[in-house]
Amino acid sequence: PTKAPTKAPTKAPTKAPTKAPTKASTKAPINATIMCTLKATLAFPFDTPNDAPYHGYNSEYMEVTEGGNSDDMCSYLFSDILPTWCTYENSDPDGDSAYVVNLDDNYYDDKDILTSETIEIFNAAGRTFNFAVSHYFFEADYYPDEWKDHAMATVLKINNESHESQNALSADGWSHPVDIDTPTHIKNQNDEWEVNPDYQGDFVVTVACDD
Repeated sequence: PTKAPTKAPTKAPTKAPTKAPTKASTKAPINATIMCTLKATLAFPFDTPNDAPYHGYNSEYMEVTEGGNSDDMCSYLFSDILPTWCTYENSDPDGDSAYVVNLDDNYYDDKDILTSETIEIFNAAGRTFNFAVSHYFFEADYYPDEWKDHAMATVLKINNESHESQNALSADGWSHPVDIDTPTHIKNQNDEWEVNPDYQGDFVVTVACDD
């Protein structure tokens, strides 16, 4: 039940540049072609919706661009016209983001959802890619006195699939900050919901791959 926004994220409050090792493997032949395949997954850090620490809805999505070129973007939004250097997959064939729905099983026993996103990048050697993660803001903060879904965040993990000794670029991955006292929405002077400017839901990880 989510729709990916039609505009790429413009805010990146927590940029975490990451570089792959700068020295090529000495075991590779001198004339060997270095490919460098990167695999990025965006998922919530639990295995089932019932494992979520809070009730509610939460949706976040990943968009990948190469260097300073924002014309070619790898994401669900462009899944019909993906760049040749990537593939996009959602754990739910109908999914459009990393999405969790965790409702009270006493009232709703078949509504829970948990999905994740995977983007794989090929022939990345000698190139730089930006992995942007954004929070999707719903129209309102639903049941704010009961649900604390704003305190959940996805984890971005990136693996180097073609290196002999390096796999995960970060063992813990990357997430945006969360605070139980900083909701996604606030009420304005007209008693209407609007996005909370203090909620930091976006970040970018930059990866330069040389082997």
